[in-house]
Amino acid sequence: METQGRYEGLERRHVLAGEFIFREGDPGDYAYIIEEGEVEISTVIDDKPVVLNVLKQGIMFGELALVDGRTRSAAAVANTDVLLTIVTKEQVNMRVDSADPILRMLLFVVMRYFRSETSWRMHGKPLEPTANEMLTQPAIDLNRRIDQAVDLIRMESELRMAIAEKQFCLHYQPIVNLQTGAIAGFEALIRWQSPSRGFIRPDIFIALAESTSLILPIGEWVIEESGKALKAFEAAYQQPLFMSINIASRQIEEPTFIQTLVKKVKELNIENRQIKLEILERSLFNSELAQRWIQDIRKLGFLVALDDFGTGYSSLQYLNDYHLDNIKIDKSFVGGLGSKSKSSSLCAAMINLAEALEMSVIAEGIECAEQATALKELGCLFGQGYHFSRPMVFEDVLVALKQSSLPFVS
Repeated sequence: METQGRYEGLERRHVLAGEFIFREGDPGDYAYIIEEGEVEISTVIDDKPVVLNVLKQGIMFGELALVDGRTRSAAAVANTDVLLTIVTKEQVNMRVDSADPILRMLLFVVMRYFRSETSWRMHGKPLEPTANEMLTQPAIDLNRRIDQAVDLIRMESELRMAIAEKQFCLHYQPIVNLQTGAIAGFEALIRWQSPSRGFIRPDIFIALAESTSLILPIGEWVIEESGKALKAFEAAYQQPLFMSINIASRQIEEPTFIQTLVKKVKELNIENRQIKLEILERSLFNSELAQRWIQDIRKLGFLVALDDFGTGYSSLQYLNDYHLDNIKIDKSFVGGLGSKSKSSSLCAAMINLAEALEMSVIAEGIECAEQATALKELGCLFGQGYHFSRPMVFEDVLVALKQSSLPFVS
């Protein structure tokens, strides 16, 4: 008789010799790790039982059905009294879902190949799902995941071509000095108009680029193009400006990044202090590396801003541990000014905190005059948003600067 219970904090299952752990055709609710004893894996071929394998301590079994949602393709019987650790669907799916999509696809493809190959050896024909199996939710989810992963592989190839063919363009959004109304700088925002897919959102292709090495050549191109634009914008505006550039975690981890940045900025004849590097809070998770990177980059005269401040869990700790030049108040806080009573208090607290730590504040997502005025009265130095201007292509920025036609900007 089998028993089930907890052992050393793990869910365990005791099965006596000769008893089934699962039968062929059963649903794949659990996988198991053998802690003690032996397990026999068997099937029936031409009405005769055939032993496929005998598994011993430390081996996991039953995982295929758990991952791909199909029924058991063989039976498992306890050869001796066995103690099993139970592996649940939640435990496996959580890890599969958090894995790189392409790795997930490779896992599923290998599993399908393994099942098909095993079926050939056992029955002389490939294992084909029945119509009912094909319509089950696990099968639908599996096919969807594979399709998504295949699409990501295609997109990665297209992204490499986009780099080679320079399919990207930059849009520039003004960052305004709220106290004077003058333009202080611009944020460079990358856009990709794919010949086959049309417009692809930056959060999609940047995430893909960051998961590979492609973010490095893309980042170099952004630095060079935005640096050239900065020179032209200054000539048209006839005032000093800075350029904010978004930096990904992968770039911070790249040992040659700082050297490449310094080289390109020098070639463009731009002062280091005119380049502001915007990093996300998740870039600071590797605290030792990030702290050293920020110290090195600021010693060279570059500015560093923490983007989307207030949306993470450890922002105050980071402000205490790292020396930054700016924080950017997320638009979710700015958007509540005038409509949510606590938004003003939260913005004021962030601005006062930044001032105490000798940092300036940039407020994002300003969409109306009331928000701009409220932030100005709270002492916020910089702001950007649709109230001032939407992101514009290079040529439109030049025209607006020469004609002093940016709305609400002096």
